[in-house]
Amino acid sequence: MRKVLFILGFVAYTTVSLAQQTPDQMTSLFFEKYDTDTDGAFDYIFATNPWMQKNKDGSEKVKFQIREFKTISGAYTGFEKIRETRLGEGFKVDVYLVKYERQPLRFIFKYYKAKDTWVLYNLKFDDKIDEELDKANTSQRPYRNH
Repeated sequence: MRKVLFILGFVAYTTVSLAQQTPDQMTSLFFEKYDTDTDGAFDYIFATNPWMQKNKDGSEKVKFQIREFKTISGAYTGFEKIRETRLGEGFKVDVYLVKYERQPLRFIFKYYKAKDTWVLYNLKFDDKIDEELDKANTSQRPYRNH
């Protein structure tokens, strides 16, 4: 019985601590995991939102698409933030360039905070880097690291 309580307490603690992270911390941990365990990275980031976590088919589809991309694009070599947008205090969009040997991907993380907890609202990726170049060329202010 004591072991069961410890495990339940640990799960509750890790769930609460995940929920109290900032979007930047969540994304950093995602990419830390992505480097060695792509599937685990997606499992982690989707677990920050109970609604998303229920969509197992969607999660598996994303993981499959990334595995397919990796087979044609070579090894993962890193990432960098290329744009950040905030809508008030409760919505944040971060755009990243995810680098592979052959070509990059664009990852768009959308985070939402209804009360006091940030969750992943949406995550998408594509190879439309040209769109980011167009935005950068028409942008009033370039992204600056804070």
